[in-house]
Amino acid sequence: MFVTLSPVMEGVATITLNRPERLNALSMAVVDYFLEVLDRVAADDTIQAVVLTGAGRGFCAGGDVKEMQANRQKSLARCRRDLARIHEIPRLLRAMPQDSVCAVNSPAYGAGFAVALSCDLLIASTDARFSTAFLKKGFSSDFGMSFQLAQLCGPQRSRRLIYMDEVLSALDAMAPGLLSAVAGNDELQVEALDMASRVARAPRDARISLKRMLTLC
Repeated sequence: MFVTLSPVMEGVATITLNRPERLNALSMAVVDYFLEVLDRVAADDTIQAVVLTGAGRGFCAGGDVKEMQANRQKSLARCRRDLARIHEIPRLLRAMPQDSVCAVNSPAYGAGFAVALSCDLLIASTDARFSTAFLKKGFSSDFGMSFQLAQLCGPQRSRRLIYMDEVLSALDAMAPGLLSAVAGNDELQVEALDMASRVARAPRDARISLKRMLTLC
C-alpha cells in the first residue's frame, strides 16, 4: 500500500506516505490511497490526532512528474476531475475533526510542501528542505499553496517563495513562521508523536471547535 495507517495508541495514529523509491511522489494511485486513509481517520472517533510522515529519506517530492508526462493525452475533462480529486487532500486535512502533526525529514517539494502546510502543526528535522517547485515545472501553484503561504508569512514573502522557487532549510522555514518546531534527525518522530499526544489529551469538543476557528483565520 502506498499510504499506511498505524494502530491507534492513546488517541494518536500515524499516516505514512509509503512510496520511498520515488520519494513518496503523489501519483493518482497514491492520492487514492491517501484519500481513503483520511476518510477512515475522519470517521474514527477513537483518533484525536494524527502524525503525517513519509517513509524512507524524504517526506514527499511533490506530484509524480513521470506520470504527468505519460498522461499528456488525457482529456481536459479528465484532467479537471483528477485535479479536483487531488485537491481533496488539503481540504480533508483542514476539515477533518482530528488535528494533524506533519513530521518532515527531507524533502518536501511542490505538492509535498503544500500538504505539509495543510497540517495543523508542522515539525521538521534539521535536514528538511522545502520548495514550492511549481513554476520551474511549468505549473501554477496549487494544493492551496498560495493561500497557505500568504496566510503564514504574508503576501510579499509568499510571492518571493513561489516566483523564485527558493529551497528553504528548516531554519529558513522557521524564521517566517512556516514551522511549529525543528528537531534533530533522530528526535523528529519522537517529538512529533509527543506533540500529537499532547493535542490528543485535550477535551475533544473544545479542540474541534478551536481547530475550526483557527482554520478560518
